[in-house]
Amino acid sequence: MCTQVCALRMSNTLAIACILGYLGSVGALKSILSGAKMPKKKPSGAETHHFSPRPNKAHLIEWRHWGDEAFKMAQDADKPVFLNIGAVWCHWCHVFDETTLSDPDVIDILNRDFVPIRVDADKNPHIQNRYLAGGWPTNSFLTPTGNTISGGTYIRPDEFKGLAEKVSKYYADHKSELYASIAQSKVRKSLGRESERVAEGQPTGEIPGRVTGILKDTFDHVHGGFGSEPKFPQQDVIELLLTEYLINGDMELLDMATKTLDNMMEGGLWDNVEKGFFRYATRSDWSVPHYEKMLEGNASLLKDYLLGYQVTGKEGYRKVAEDVISYLDAKLSSPDGGFYGSQDADENYYMLDAEARKKENPPKVDTNIYTNWNGMAISGYLHAYQALGHEPYGDRAVKAIGHLTASAYRAGKGMYHYVTNGEAELRGLLVDQVFMADALVSAYETTMERRFLETAIDIMDCVTRDLRDPRKGGFFDIPEDDAQIGNLAFREKPLMENTRAMRVLNRLHHLTGKEEYHNLSLETAQALIGTFTDYSVQASSYALAVREYLEHPVQITIIGSKSDPRTLALHKEGLGIFLPWKVIQVLDPKTDPLQLGPITYSAGEEPLAYGCREGMCSPPMRTPEELKAFMQGK
Repeated sequence: MCTQVCALRMSNTLAIACILGYLGSVGALKSILSGAKMPKKKPSGAETHHFSPRPNKAHLIEWRHWGDEAFKMAQDADKPVFLNIGAVWCHWCHVFDETTLSDPDVIDILNRDFVPIRVDADKNPHIQNRYLAGGWPTNSFLTPTGNTISGGTYIRPDEFKGLAEKVSKYYADHKSELYASIAQSKVRKSLGRESERVAEGQPTGEIPGRVTGILKDTFDHVHGGFGSEPKFPQQDVIELLLTEYLINGDMELLDMATKTLDNMMEGGLWDNVEKGFFRYATRSDWSVPHYEKMLEGNASLLKDYLLGYQVTGKEGYRKVAEDVISYLDAKLSSPDGGFYGSQDADENYYMLDAEARKKENPPKVDTNIYTNWNGMAISGYLHAYQALGHEPYGDRAVKAIGHLTASAYRAGKGMYHYVTNGEAELRGLLVDQVFMADALVSAYETTMERRFLETAIDIMDCVTRDLRDPRKGGFFDIPEDDAQIGNLAFREKPLMENTRAMRVLNRLHHLTGKEEYHNLSLETAQALIGTFTDYSVQASSYALAVREYLEHPVQITIIGSKSDPRTLALHKEGLGIFLPWKVIQVLDPKTDPLQLGPITYSAGEEPLAYGCREGMCSPPMRTPEELKAFMQGK
């Protein structure tokens, strides 16, 4: 196979891997260019020298942090770089530490012939996204300039020694050919980027239909979910199915959503003992899970089951949502208010029954606070408060916001990516800004506290200043100053983060009346319109963002003092009203502007509620009962 691939002259890196006699995963063998400069005071990368919590010798490798210093060392010594990307929750990363990276010969080879760099995937998603070789761990050999020579995932000790020796020899003997091929790739990639044009056409209402068509084509009619095995919960898919069902009445979309929700909670993905969802299932029937539990996945599924409950009224969905929160409170909650990142996979532990588990030490928890995942969790808790009316959920979300804004936010600079030992690290990633801004907008709607809205606006102003592409629209994933080393030299426009930016901008437009936010959302939609179908089911996020750009939400606006019990009663009723696209806010006539875009609200001697859409508003309503009856009528 390798000879055939080389003969086809597909990619330079692929050819090099074939010459070395080793073919890793496809993802590792793309000859893409990259690089990122980390904060100079403390380079990002390996805060610890091992991922496994069990005894091993991986710490004897002379690991370096990803950054200018490590790559300069490689250039000065004229040695290749060995890049290891892993995660604390990753089972095979643990095994790799305990086997291959504990082998004395491997340790000697890496310390003698390479500059070893260890990267924590969760702390450095921008590096992971450009170098991941099909899974975790990723083990790649790079040039001293950060370009991929060869790589793969888990490699046994004997195979690894042979591969490392071949890479070292190939680099020494074929350096000129290697760099010539990299230079050609760089030119092609630069020319390709320069020739890119914004796709013609406007986002239209047929886009959600195109994406739901993709979902129908890939849906597993037997077990729910999409595709075969392994099977992952897919972010935003359930929301799109339920939203389009409510808008268009397509029962097939409702059936797809409920079959998926039913099978996920009834299969092996759900932990019946300690609650919470595992990361994914290895079988198409949602059985045999990978046992790590991620904050990201549980926050996303919390939203899905809350939406399922709101649309169908099924008590089972409500129970799962409440149990997800119970798990997050019990296992992934920091005393300071934030949410921890993950809990390790431990197959033996999770196969025990409840009594046996009590006698064992639970799997280790990653106590780092990741901003993007915390934003998802905060939004989920706020959604739970609105959907279920349980005030402690809202209080818990506000506590988390307090911790994140105190530790990871700087006015005028935006969010840092993670907090460890009280220190915030890695500022400016798009993913952190958009998910935290989204959570803050929800907090403003839920609590009536304008400071949350103002912080969200400040964060999105930072996004527009530092990450917007002024020529072609959309937002880059990293600031320009970070685009220095290897594959990070080219900034990307990831679909998920850009569509979340669109959704935040859509909300800000309707809450503030400022047209600039709507224009930025349109710019972003146009930047993605030519490529969104390439993402298959993950294009659901784009379809949702386009739907919200095109459709006017129902705007529930309450005019009254935020300390008046009558205002609070109207606000609580408004929060509990479920609509597929809604914004809600309370304006105090003494402190807040009463003109939002084309609408100017009237204040009275008592609190008043208005329901508006497309610039048209209801008569003023004075009681929660009036507001509820009016919305039910609509």
